[in-house]
Amino acid sequence: MAGIAMDYIAYARRLALNGSYIKAIDLYVMALEKNPQLKSLFEPEFRAVLLKCNEVLAEEHNIEKIIANFSRAINLYPDNIFFINETGRHLFMFGFYEEAWSQFQHALTTDFGSVTAEKNLNSVKNVLIERWHFRMLNDRIRNESYRAAIHEKVMPNKTRVFDLGTGTGLLAMYAAERKPLTITACDSSPVMTTLTECVLAENRLLMSVVVINKMSTAMTASDIGKKCCLLITELFDAGLFGEHILQALDHAWENILSDDAKIIPQKAEFFIVGAHSELLNAKYQLRQVTKTFLNLHPHLHVHVATRNETYDCEDVYLYKDLKYMTEPQSVIKIDFNNLKDIKDKLYNSATGYVAKCNVLASGQVNTFIGWFNLHLTENICITTDPRDEGRANAWQQAVFFDHVPKDVKKNDTLTLDFFLRSEKLILMPEKPAEVIRISPDALQFLNDTEYLKMIKNCIGMTCVYLGQMNDISEVSIIDLNPFPLYGFLMLQRGIKSLVCYAKTHDDKEFIETVFGANHMDLSNVTILVGDVWSLESFGEEKFHVIFVNVFDLCGDLDMRFKEIAQYLKNAHLMPGGLFMPSSITLMGQIVNSKWLDVSNRVYDKNLGYTVSKYVNKYQVSQNFNLDYTHLQYTPLTNPVVIGNYDHMTPEVINVPVIKDGDANALLCWYNIELIEDFKVISTKRPYSFIDGTAFLANPPIPLVSGSIANILRCVDTDGLYKFLIDNENT
Repeated sequence: MAGIAMDYIAYARRLALNGSYIKAIDLYVMALEKNPQLKSLFEPEFRAVLLKCNEVLAEEHNIEKIIANFSRAINLYPDNIFFINETGRHLFMFGFYEEAWSQFQHALTTDFGSVTAEKNLNSVKNVLIERWHFRMLNDRIRNESYRAAIHEKVMPNKTRVFDLGTGTGLLAMYAAERKPLTITACDSSPVMTTLTECVLAENRLLMSVVVINKMSTAMTASDIGKKCCLLITELFDAGLFGEHILQALDHAWENILSDDAKIIPQKAEFFIVGAHSELLNAKYQLRQVTKTFLNLHPHLHVHVATRNETYDCEDVYLYKDLKYMTEPQSVIKIDFNNLKDIKDKLYNSATGYVAKCNVLASGQVNTFIGWFNLHLTENICITTDPRDEGRANAWQQAVFFDHVPKDVKKNDTLTLDFFLRSEKLILMPEKPAEVIRISPDALQFLNDTEYLKMIKNCIGMTCVYLGQMNDISEVSIIDLNPFPLYGFLMLQRGIKSLVCYAKTHDDKEFIETVFGANHMDLSNVTILVGDVWSLESFGEEKFHVIFVNVFDLCGDLDMRFKEIAQYLKNAHLMPGGLFMPSSITLMGQIVNSKWLDVSNRVYDKNLGYTVSKYVNKYQVSQNFNLDYTHLQYTPLTNPVVIGNYDHMTPEVINVPVIKDGDANALLCWYNIELIEDFKVISTKRPYSFIDGTAFLANPPIPLVSGSIANILRCVDTDGLYKFLIDNENT
């Protein structure tokens, strides 16, 4: 039997070499079914052929055959985490999210320590339900205000209610408390409508609300039986109109609502204020201190590349250095009960909206912040004003980040021109200015002046070291940072050549601009752009220094650049050469953070209904893009080393607890040593070039001061890691 199986495998190998992958897989399966003892030995070989086959099938969008291949693989290897994960990954890639969820959950059930499976499951959950649902549902001020407004407007046994963009069905349930004639709730997301039906059933209201999975703009009165007389909605973003509320209401008035219908909210007003914050502005524009560092003209405007966004969304009240420089001013008012007003705002894009803001103090305005008031009824209003302690936190504030900073004097008047186009408020520039765009990665890297100074300060030491190997004019360097500052400074010292990296073509042009401003020759500089280059780009050349940034902007490791770094270190570093950073240490601290909690866990006490058991299924186990300068938390342990970049293995780390509390997160950041025995820099500080991450405990774990908390480190074979706060042994 073994001889026949080996013959099949030999034939399968020949077929695979000729690209006949499907036939090769058939033979591998036949061979391994005939002789199961060979499965372990030939699993890597079978896996490689299967992946090559599926690459071809993926190009043909043949998902059925891909899944069939994985099904055969899982039948052979039922507990193989790799095959289970890959099945889920391909299902996810082709949009079969719930099926992908099932596979990733299966992988975690098989091995709870699988990092890849957990990351993939988090990705599915983020796609199915956006994270803002959690903070919105936990906003008691918003919930109670809407509840009161709905109660005020619903007439028992008379009102026909239409809930536009129902989400979890909360507003519809508030309406049901007043026993209207009918309630219809719609949402375009099949996930949300299914969730709504579960929530309604849980709260014994399924027979009270008709749930329709449809875009409201695709609906007519026939979909709901008869036109409604009350529409309730929360379809707003930080800039008020960005979720296409005007288009939705224009259609509703024409097709779904009776002539005497009412809207909740009935009116809205958007406000703007000029402000100054170095920390906030650094997210969007190159800092003046960085321009000086790079010898750029102070009036060279370098801003973050946008994807047609006219504003960003931020919790600006968290920025401790924020100073309001002007009085707030109304920009635009809208009456949602007036169809003519809606149409004017929606279709007259040439109409301008002028706000004249009086300056409160001399200084600089480097950002403009917007918020809105929602007049739910004549008597009930909620605001997102960041200065108001009683604000609704369901929505963030709008940050109009692209405005060129302006020096102002007290009692000046700033005239701001806004337009409403494609339901996005646009703040027009005061006067035309040429703006250079760079990627968020390059901008955040360059605005981390502490890290830039550290790189600059190690130049002398590295030159002394390299001078012992070669004349500096013979030195070749690879610098794969978001901006090649080290290579830039070494070129000024006279090195032979530099290979560097630009994430985008905009970044490449900016690198050339900086080199040009410093009168530097680019003939000995090679710029690798985007993802189109390969490791073959380095040929057979050896380099004296290799400096690779292995971090993703979000705070995670960039696995592609980690693999690149390892390859370059092994294959292209000259004997005795410098590899930078010399060491990276992962730090961690167990904390309790209310902000992290309400952003990932719904509490029924904030809603008055049982919703959490359905929404909390979509909780994730890791949070990225955390700015520790603003994150509010209570430390329950001291910071400790929880891993080393170069050597990460599964382990249990014991940490003394210093304060009683419910642990809901392990905050993570990095300590970086550029060269051996040089200063160590932490990424947990203002302006850091990468953000922080947190591994979340679901549910929170009670800790007692003086006890020991256990942190479980799980590591996949490719180096991906995750951490768990141990519930059993804590």
